[in-house]
Amino acid sequence: MLKTRKRIIVAAVVAGVILAIAIGHAIRKRSGAVDANVGAPSSVVEFAPDDLTTVSRRTLSETLPLTGSLRAVTQAAVKSKVAGSALNVMVREGDPVKTGQILAKIDARDYVARAEQTRGQMAAMAGQLDIARQTLDNNRVLVEKGFISKNAFDTAQSQYQIARANLDAAKAALASSNLSLDDTVVRSPLDGQIASRSVEPGEKVAIDTKLFDVVDLRTLELEAPVPVGEIGRVRIGQPIQIAFDGIDTPIQGAITRINPAAQAGSRSIMVYVQVANPAGTLRVGMFGTGTISVGSRQDVLVVPATAIRTDGTRHSVYALVNGKLVEQPVQTGATGDADGDTWTEIVGGPLAPGQQIVKNNLGSLRIGSTVHVVQPAQSAPSAQPGQDAPQAASVPGASSTR
Repeated sequence: MLKTRKRIIVAAVVAGVILAIAIGHAIRKRSGAVDANVGAPSSVVEFAPDDLTTVSRRTLSETLPLTGSLRAVTQAAVKSKVAGSALNVMVREGDPVKTGQILAKIDARDYVARAEQTRGQMAAMAGQLDIARQTLDNNRVLVEKGFISKNAFDTAQSQYQIARANLDAAKAALASSNLSLDDTVVRSPLDGQIASRSVEPGEKVAIDTKLFDVVDLRTLELEAPVPVGEIGRVRIGQPIQIAFDGIDTPIQGAITRINPAAQAGSRSIMVYVQVANPAGTLRVGMFGTGTISVGSRQDVLVVPATAIRTDGTRHSVYALVNGKLVEQPVQTGATGDADGDTWTEIVGGPLAPGQQIVKNNLGSLRIGSTVHVVQPAQSAPSAQPGQDAPQAASVPGASSTR
């Protein structure tokens, strides 16, 4: 019994010693980790001077963006007015044409025959009218002398009127035949260029078949949608500058028409901007973007539009506070132009004039990092004649050899 108690006491003492050793080891390990964290340097984010700007107050010119494609103000689809085989097709896409210029010819032999037939019928009707006139004149004398009855005279007068109506009908038929004959020659209805050609020589065409599209490129218009909520700020005559792909300088234009009805799908309203194109550098279907000035806001707090970070409905900017990078939530207002740049109005948030912010949206940055501005390297001044070249500044840790 005594031996058993001694064994239990020894075991308890050994366990207590082991536990004390483990606790001491854990405490030393934690202290070392804390010391390591205290001694570790904080993260640093570097910016070039051009990456930063300051919050300022400016007079903001509110603009409304427009995007759309060009269409010709004057254009025409040239269709066949008669049926037949296309004998000659004289123009292709891109060819310039003048009003009345021959574009194609359709086989006219059938129409020539019809015109000759109608001309012969008209000659016959003219002969019958002469006979009826002579008969009527003779019967008028006879009825006056009482040699024929009044009924016989009335019959002669009716025959004369019928002959005259037949001649008028023959003249109309001949005019129609001549018109169809003229329509076998397809001509351009306006000055412009051939935009499309849908017929080849030898093909049979039916009446109302489209043969060509002719467009006049001297005056074009940009067709652009405007949201219904903004259409009240758009007026006819407002100037606009439009940039086109492949065109170095923006093109000046003005709003000339506003559609009175909204589009069924997008619920937007189409506006039309007329653009002069005397040099012919613009083409139908080219995509253009522009802005129109719809108002101004005086002395408002603004930041560059590129500084705004957007996450759903949340807006923020990266700002510098006590040398640290902080993400500041903001409430934005109108976006417009000032001094040749695009700015966004700040209507709520902790930003103040003169506060430094990150100018561009550089993606996600580490909040709380120390900000270091890296100055651009300056080239050493060249030595003047008779002067020694300046010695290079020493760099810590670098060694030189002779």
